[in-house]
Amino acid sequence: MSAAWLLAATPTPSPSPTAQAVGNGSPGFLGFVFTFLLAVAAVLLFLSLTRHLRKVSRRAEQLEGEDAAPDDGTGPTGGAGREPADGDGPRG
Repeated sequence: MSAAWLLAATPTPSPSPTAQAVGNGSPGFLGFVFTFLLAVAAVLLFLSLTRHLRKVSRRAEQLEGEDAAPDDGTGPTGGAGREPADGDGPRG
């Protein structure tokens, strides 16, 4: 009976008021601003990537069209008007 009496008389621990004042678990206004700017940067990066991929796609289609046309080097440019590929030309 004394053990039950001892357990009933023991108070349950409660959090101290200073522990809640130290941090409330919220990132606050600065956290919101940082997250918002990060989201804006991600959207701008996505739009830029989309624009560049469209340019690459158009350029690939143009090159395919040029490759399909027969070019034996006897045209007005004689092949001199083409841009050098990565492996062609002088190195800097």
